[in-house]
Amino acid sequence: MNNLFKRKALSFGGAVVAMALMAACGEDKDQPSGTYNPNLPVELTDFYPTEGGVATQIILNGKNFGTDLSKIKVYVNDRPAAVISSVGEKIYAICPRKPGEGDENGLIECPVSVEIDGKRYNYESRFDYHIQTVVTTVCGIKDAPDEVSTGNLAQTTMPHVTYLAVDKDNNIIASLRNRDSYYNNNKVILVNEDEDQSRLLIPDTGAPLNQPCMLDDGNTVYIPTDNGLDYWTMSSENMWSPMKQSLKAEAGETLTFDFKHSIAMCTVNGYMYIRAKNGILYRFDPLTGYASLVDNGLMSGSDSYMCFSQKNPSMLYIAYTNNHCIYSYDITTKRHTLIAGVSGKPGYLDGNGSAAQFHSPRQLILDSNDDMYIADSENNVIRKVTPDGKVSTVIGQAGEAGYRDGSPEVALFDNPYGVCINKEGIIYIGDFNNQCIRRLAIE
Repeated sequence: MNNLFKRKALSFGGAVVAMALMAACGEDKDQPSGTYNPNLPVELTDFYPTEGGVATQIILNGKNFGTDLSKIKVYVNDRPAAVISSVGEKIYAICPRKPGEGDENGLIECPVSVEIDGKRYNYESRFDYHIQTVVTTVCGIKDAPDEVSTGNLAQTTMPHVTYLAVDKDNNIIASLRNRDSYYNNNKVILVNEDEDQSRLLIPDTGAPLNQPCMLDDGNTVYIPTDNGLDYWTMSSENMWSPMKQSLKAEAGETLTFDFKHSIAMCTVNGYMYIRAKNGILYRFDPLTGYASLVDNGLMSGSDSYMCFSQKNPSMLYIAYTNNHCIYSYDITTKRHTLIAGVSGKPGYLDGNGSAAQFHSPRQLILDSNDDMYIADSENNVIRKVTPDGKVSTVIGQAGEAGYRDGSPEVALFDNPYGVCINKEGIIYIGDFNNQCIRRLAIE
């Protein structure tokens, strides 16, 4: 089925659309106007093609659509499609990205509707949306030396890739881990897939750096050192010039850090949240670095990786690596709640909530729908957790380490550590042992 709709999509190019619309314009020559007439009914006949994926071009046929695009809307499974043009009896629209959740075969059966001047009309037939998931390699080569090579992406090599962030210009910031010396020659690199370029930002950070956090301005990144109070900041506004800074205790506070693995920005109050491995959660002012205690007793003894929800920005999600589970933490109520996995029990199992299992989950991200994507490192897979706690495997073969690009049935990872997501919904993966950055497109 997937090959069938791919062939249809290829044959249904812009030239065909243009011909269809030109023909429609020709049919309307003898009509007085293509203006919508509220005194006449809107009629729907059919649309084509009847299956496809993201950005599939759809022609919707009917009568009395009008030509005023401000009064015309098209929905696929209640998700708005981009309306490009209308000639009264035909509307040209672009299918939106992933309009819902698919079945076990990646199929979404989508109702299609047209809204004219505020009133919606539904087609009888449905559009079969096929979700395609594929991973490719952006840059990096397994077994390359620890010294970084930069330039175009084909020639870019690096040591172990750990954690990632991406800015508004699609610059990927990656922390790199030296194989031979824990406290020397750790680096930070910038990779831009659109410009086919890489660039070394920090040639030697000393202690390794962990999960980068991009501020909500989309320009500035904060990266914690593995131990102590230090962190680094960089911004596109000053050409990514790195600055090393240290957390400072607010008056009356004492900072007790052993190791720290991630920073998460809260848009509700503008503070950065950071958790020590000893289980203490702090927050600090990004402008001054002054920090204060938020809570303690949060899974002492475990590494952790954190991210705030986009839909509920007071909700912090935490992956506890050594405890193999995912929790939420509400910064307003201090409620700490298990979302998925079994604390202290490593394994691999898809399912709901505590019926699921992880093995050393690391960096996590949330998309605009609050779907969570996690680098499940020891299982060698990327997992997804829906807002209601349903856990599934997106790509990779559980328990099988390797390197292979492709679809979920064939793709392989070797200890993935990092994930980040750009504004188009593309997920980038730090594939630790394969020493590369991978690109995951869920379409």
